[in-house]
Amino acid sequence: MPTAAELRADLDTKRAGAAAFLDAFKSADGQYDMPTSKVGEYRKRNDEITDVARQWEAAVESEKADAVEAIKSESQGRIIPGEVKDSAPARIETKAQLDASFKGAFQKYGKAIADYQLDDPPIRFNIPADLKTVVTIGTSYVTQPSHVGQVESALYFGDAEPFFPHGTVDSASVVGYIQTTDTDNAAFVAEVNAATDSAFVWTPVTDEVEDVQTWIPASRNLLSDESQMQSTITGMLAKRLQKVVSNKILNGSGTTPIIWGVFIRTGFQTQAKGADPTFDAIHKAMTKVRVTGDAEPNLAVFHPNDWEEIRLTRTVDGVYILGNPTEAGPMRIWGLPVITSTGMTEGTGGVVDTSYTTIFENGGLTVEVSTEHSTYFTERKMAISLVRRLAAFHYRPSAAATITGI
Repeated sequence: MPTAAELRADLDTKRAGAAAFLDAFKSADGQYDMPTSKVGEYRKRNDEITDVARQWEAAVESEKADAVEAIKSESQGRIIPGEVKDSAPARIETKAQLDASFKGAFQKYGKAIADYQLDDPPIRFNIPADLKTVVTIGTSYVTQPSHVGQVESALYFGDAEPFFPHGTVDSASVVGYIQTTDTDNAAFVAEVNAATDSAFVWTPVTDEVEDVQTWIPASRNLLSDESQMQSTITGMLAKRLQKVVSNKILNGSGTTPIIWGVFIRTGFQTQAKGADPTFDAIHKAMTKVRVTGDAEPNLAVFHPNDWEEIRLTRTVDGVYILGNPTEAGPMRIWGLPVITSTGMTEGTGGVVDTSYTTIFENGGLTVEVSTEHSTYFTERKMAISLVRRLAAFHYRPSAAATITGI
């Protein structure tokens, strides 16, 4: 089975071949003067790119899982009787002992936990505690910002959030570092000659954890007589909330109370379409992410109207390049998975390496129902409120690039 590195090299080769194939049929007006006989060949190339891209994505996840398993199966050392005294208590009886036990477990398995993905096997460790009250990690061990994997499913059609890693934070802000200087002077040098030093500069940046909320009034009689309606209302509110979050992850201004968007944060790149066909402009944006951003794009995002134009691209003979109307057609471009979102400004698309962004959650989604608003108690009304507290931190803004003028 080929490795992720081998599949990545094959993917780059196939993308370059497809780009050269399209370039041969590019017309002066930015369209493709491609004979019908060649459309099938392009579709075959596109299918090959999609297939290799999926294999590469699977290989990356498989190798990550293998690495985590290897770490967990490594020897943790041993204690030779008489040389080292085991100071851990046989049973935990105090809060201080519980705190020390938790910290020790997280230190011991820290690397495996840091690399953990939601679909990995669970990591378990035993703590010999005699609990007289319910104790949670949050009461005894303050969690720090950490990458804990990706959410599993989208709540609505244009949900971008599932593609970004998630972490947790227990504070009102997130402090991270953005690399602002990367001078690479690594080189071969002759004997007794001095090497030129490289230079890295990281700039500390503080992002506020912002609140996003929605609420709706409901009759107490409705919720009492039709108990399923609370779940229905809550689910609909959750979708509205998620749509706002997803859109702002893409285009948020970063001005309180709005989180930073991956295609807005200072340092992102831009590729103008100009006279190029849209396909070419997207590929050039991907190249910018690789060359300047030193990253690998793994997601393309477009406004639904823009993706419609891309999907309906035809040759001068009227043949659909991305597949006939009888076919669903791939939601991929140059092998990248595509999502459509109204969070993107119409006329501007984007490609991004999502691994350089983390969505930090403070407490997750909170649902509250109350009669304490205004005169709701005497009117027998209930206020149903949903709120999330989160920040979107983009460690390498140049890992994202927009395509304008499409």
